[in-house]
Amino acid sequence: MPMKQKTIDEILLPYKKEIPLDPSVMMGDRIVHALELMVNRNLKRIAVLHNNRPVGMLRLEDAFRMLGINMPEKH
Repeated sequence: MPMKQKTIDEILLPYKKEIPLDPSVMMGDRIVHALELMVNRNLKRIAVLHNNRPVGMLRLEDAFRMLGINMPEKH
C-alpha cells in the first residue's frame, strides 16, 4: 500500500506579515514540494496561500521533522 503523501496543511503555522508571498506554496501541496522550494532558495520559512491569500506559513525545520529527516547541522 503506498505511503500517504504528507501535506503542508498538517504543519501549518499562522502567517506573519514579514514573510514574502513570492515564492509561496498552496494549501494541500506536498511537504516535499515546499521543502524543495525552501532549500533551493535558502529560505527558513515560506508563505502558504489559499485562493491567492496568505493563510499560514511553513518552517523549514518543521518540514524536515514531519518527513523524519534531521535538520542539517550548521558549521
